[in-house]
Amino acid sequence: MKEFTLTLFAILGLLSARGLAAQGTESFFAEAGLRAGVDAERGINLVSYELFGEIDMDWSWNLSDSLRLNLNIETAIGGLYGESEHAVYGRMAPIAKLHLGDSPVTIVLGSGPSFYSKDTFDDYDIGGHFEFTTSVGLNWSFDDAWAASYRFQHTSNANLTEPNPGLDMHTVSIAYTF
Repeated sequence: MKEFTLTLFAILGLLSARGLAAQGTESFFAEAGLRAGVDAERGINLVSYELFGEIDMDWSWNLSDSLRLNLNIETAIGGLYGESEHAVYGRMAPIAKLHLGDSPVTIVLGSGPSFYSKDTFDDYDIGGHFEFTTSVGLNWSFDDAWAASYRFQHTSNANLTEPNPGLDMHTVSIAYTF
């Protein structure tokens, strides 16, 4: 039921955001969307769902005629489910997007702190409530308003506490771009 509620909230949020953008209202966000992920580990079974927004910082640099770098701030709130356990998490991180000429595909890099309400899932301990999440991936803008992405995401506590097994996830997202 929690997964359904989060998904419904995200869809309603995206539709509301699209309605505001269609009215010409300038947005605080560069994009907002829903991301889901599955663990890349073999011994556990975890799934994440999150609602995210990319805050438009209006920081952009033309590195060459065909390369442009944008730097924004991504915020997310979500849930991590599996192994009969549930956790809520939040994170905020700088996000860099490297645009390759007129290509609809961009390279995305991000890294920043995250906080988990629970750090143990059955016998698997992710290593503490305070973590750092780093991701790398590709973003595809398939029209003027919508984008999809894939990211490989690594979360760990940077050896601040023991244990530090970390958590690797494959994530996909759909987002409305403003």
